[in-house]
Amino acid sequence: MNTHHSSRGLSRAAAQQLLSGSAGREPDRLARLLAAAAAPAHESELSGETAAVAAFEARHLAPVAIPRRGQMIKPPLAKFLSAKVLAVTTAVCLAGGVSAVASTGILHSSASVHAHAGASQPVSSAGGTSARASGALDPAQLCRKLASQVSAAGGDANAAAGQVLTQAGIGQALASSGVTQLLTSPTFAPLTAAANNAASVPDYCALLLGLPRLPYPAGLPRLPASVLSKLLSPMSAQRLGQLLTSLPAGALSQLLTVLPAGAVAQLLPALPAAALSQVLTTLPATGLSQVLTTLPVQSLSQVLTALPATSLVPVLTALSAASLSHLLSTLPVQSLSQVLMTLPAAALSQVLTALPATSLAGVLTALPSRVLSHLLPTLTATSLSRVLSTLPAKSLSQVLTSLPAGALSQVLTTLPAKSLSQVLTTLPAAGLSQVLTALPAQGLAQILGQLPTTELAKVIAELPVSVAARIIGELPAAIVAKLPASLLSGLPLG
Repeated sequence: MNTHHSSRGLSRAAAQQLLSGSAGREPDRLARLLAAAAAPAHESELSGETAAVAAFEARHLAPVAIPRRGQMIKPPLAKFLSAKVLAVTTAVCLAGGVSAVASTGILHSSASVHAHAGASQPVSSAGGTSARASGALDPAQLCRKLASQVSAAGGDANAAAGQVLTQAGIGQALASSGVTQLLTSPTFAPLTAAANNAASVPDYCALLLGLPRLPYPAGLPRLPASVLSKLLSPMSAQRLGQLLTSLPAGALSQLLTVLPAGAVAQLLPALPAAALSQVLTTLPATGLSQVLTTLPVQSLSQVLTALPATSLVPVLTALSAASLSHLLSTLPVQSLSQVLMTLPAAALSQVLTALPATSLAGVLTALPSRVLSHLLPTLTATSLSRVLSTLPAKSLSQVLTSLPAGALSQVLTTLPAKSLSQVLTTLPAAGLSQVLTALPAQGLAQILGQLPTTELAKVIAELPVSVAARIIGELPAAIVAKLPASLLSGLPLG
C-alpha cells in the first residue's frame, strides 16, 4: 500500500490524533465532524435497530457449508480495523467540504443514523427483500427445508451443498427417523401445528408435495379431517386411487369414516372403477356400511353402478340386512334396476332373501315390469319361494300382475307345490283372477294341476263366478274331476 501523503493530505500522526479525540492543530470543522460521528446515538435513532440487524443477518450472514481460512478474522479485530479505516477515509475525503454541514448541526443526526442503521440500507433498497427474508415460509417450503436438513444430517452431500432434492429424495428423508429430532426446532412448529402432531408431519408433507407414496400410510387418518379434505379434494382421480389403494384396511376404513360425508361423496365417485372396487372390497363390513349409508343418493348411485359384478357382489353381500335395506331402498329406480340386474343369480338370491318383508316389498314393487321379468325367473326355486312368500298380499299381487304372461308362467311353474299353494291362496281375489286369466291354457293346467285338491278348491272358490267358470272351462277333465261337486254345481258351466 502506498503510504506517501501529499502536503494537502493528512499525515498518519494527524489522523491518529483525530481518531483519539485530540485534534491538535487540525481544522475545527473536521474535528466537529468526527466528534458528531462518534457521539452516542439518540433513542429515536436506534428505533428499528433489532429488525434491521435481523434482516441483515438473514440476508448476508447465512451459514456456509465449507468455511475458508481466509475469512477467519476475529470479530473484535475486524470491527476495530473497519472503524479505523472508515474514519480515516471520511477524514481525508470530507476535510475540505463539510464545514457548512457540520456547523449547522445536521451532520450529527445523519452520521448517527448511518452508524447504527446503515446495515439495513442495502436490504431495504432491494425492493422489499427485508420483508421476504424475515417472513415465514409457507408449509410446502417448510416441508422441503425439513427434508433437506434431514438428508444433510444423514450425510447426503448434495443436500448439504444446498441442491434441491428429488421427490424420491424428499420421500426418503421424510421416512427417516431424523425427522422427529428436527421437528423439535421452533422453525418447524407450523408443520406440527398443521398436522396436529409430530408423527403426522411426514404424511402431511407427502400429501402437500404430491409425493407418490406416503412415508407412514397407517398413520394418515391421524391428520385432522379438515386438513385431509383440503389435501385430498384437489387430487387427480389417478393419484387419489393410488393413495387410497395403498392404505391398509384399517387405515382406509378410519380415513373414510373420519372425513366429512361431503368429502367422501366427492372422492369416491371420482375414482376409476378398478380403484373404487379395490377400496370398497378392502373395507371391513362395519366401515363399508358406514361409508355407503352416509353417501347422498346421487353419490351412492354413482358408486354402486360403477362397480363391475365381481366387485358389486362382495360389497352388497358383506352388508348387514339393515344397511342393505337402506341402500336398496334409497336408490332411484334406474340405479336400483342396474344394480340388481348386474348381480348373478346366486348373489341376487342372497341379496333379496336377506331383505326384511317391508324392504323387499319396496324394492320389488319399485322395479319396472321388464326388470322383474328378468330378475324373478333367474332365481332358484328355493329363493323364489322365499322371496314371494315373504311379500305381503298386496305387494305380491302387484309384483305378479306386473309380469307378462311368459314370465308369470315361468315364475309360477318354478315354484314347488307347497310354495305355489301359499302364493295363490295369499293373493286377494282381484289379483288371483288377474294372474290366472293371464296364463296361457297350458301354463294354467300345469300350475293348477300341481295343487292338492283342497288348495285347488280353495283357489277356485276365491274367484268371481264368471272367472271361475272360465278357468274350469280351460282345465283338462282330470283336474276338474278333483274339484268337489258342491263347488261345480254353483258355477255356470256349459
